[in-house]
Amino acid sequence: MTRVVVFTMVLSLMLCGTTYAQLPGKLKKGAERVMQGRLGGDQGEEQEGADAAQADAKSGARPAANKDKSREYPPGLSFSTVLNGVKLLPKKGKFSLHQIQTTFLPDNCTEGSTVLRTADGKELFQWDWKPDRLQTPYALMNVHKRTNLQTGETQSAGFIEMTTPGDYVLDFYLPSEHFYTYPFTVVKLSGDDPFASSDCYLLDGDWEDWGYMYYRDAKPDQSLHWKLWLRNKGSEPRDVKVRIEVTRDADGQLVCTSRGAVTYGLKPDWVRYDFDLIFPKELTSGGQYFKAKDLLGTDGDYTLTTKIDDEVYGVWKFTVAGGKFQYAGRAVRGEADPLTFIEGGRDAFWYHRAK
Repeated sequence: MTRVVVFTMVLSLMLCGTTYAQLPGKLKKGAERVMQGRLGGDQGEEQEGADAAQADAKSGARPAANKDKSREYPPGLSFSTVLNGVKLLPKKGKFSLHQIQTTFLPDNCTEGSTVLRTADGKELFQWDWKPDRLQTPYALMNVHKRTNLQTGETQSAGFIEMTTPGDYVLDFYLPSEHFYTYPFTVVKLSGDDPFASSDCYLLDGDWEDWGYMYYRDAKPDQSLHWKLWLRNKGSEPRDVKVRIEVTRDADGQLVCTSRGAVTYGLKPDWVRYDFDLIFPKELTSGGQYFKAKDLLGTDGDYTLTTKIDDEVYGVWKFTVAGGKFQYAGRAVRGEADPLTFIEGGRDAFWYHRAK
């Protein structure tokens, strides 16, 4: 309203022959702000948004988490898109968020934000996004602005520099609530070449502990897959052989494996690998696709072992009951903390590394 009045007064005085230079001091300053706003348009609004983001960061005025456990499907994130979408370029130390998908947003939700903090709470950057609705209940986080919360500088997208080792947290917000949190660590590896910059920046976190069983649309007659994130913890790629073995705990029987004689080029950054499972070679059906129903037909506890170059890389435990994979830990809907709940949809069954 004030802008309208000031602009009207300035226009009236100018029409009466009063020059801009003759305006009284306060009115002249007001006119400058109004004209800048009218001529600056989007730039003025963008700066106001950046100022608001900085103010929120300084005041701690962020919405709190919703503790109502009666909500069966609170807002969340598709966990595989988090592990795929939190990215750090190893050689450059450049960080970005890429195509992360939300789940179960309110129908009237039109915006959200993601804040990067150090583990001790210092706010560094904010990404503002709008949800691009996909197949229910998914929506793509479409980032349209990034704000440096230390300087107020804004950009539409792109990478930020992240070369300081340490623990960090990404917090995801809707206007009314804090709905997800994702902690991770940045590690710096220094090379031994004195004539070249061979430093490498790596991410540590959930990538190394979580994997999932997958069969499309949760149809038992579909092939069974084990999906896992792997990397080479070094500055250069490394070729390795990976083998997956699933055994039944009750009798120790090997029930399925991954395909043999396959070499994978592990890079310094985390990459999701898809291992389709087959019947063991020593069985009469050896080498044939192993379908979900071939495992789900026998209830019990199972052990999945991942080997890299014949050495045990990790072990995952899971249970089949009533002909279904049983959710465990952070993947149990209604029991796990919504802020760190692992959403896998109807056909991904997530398990945490046992050792």
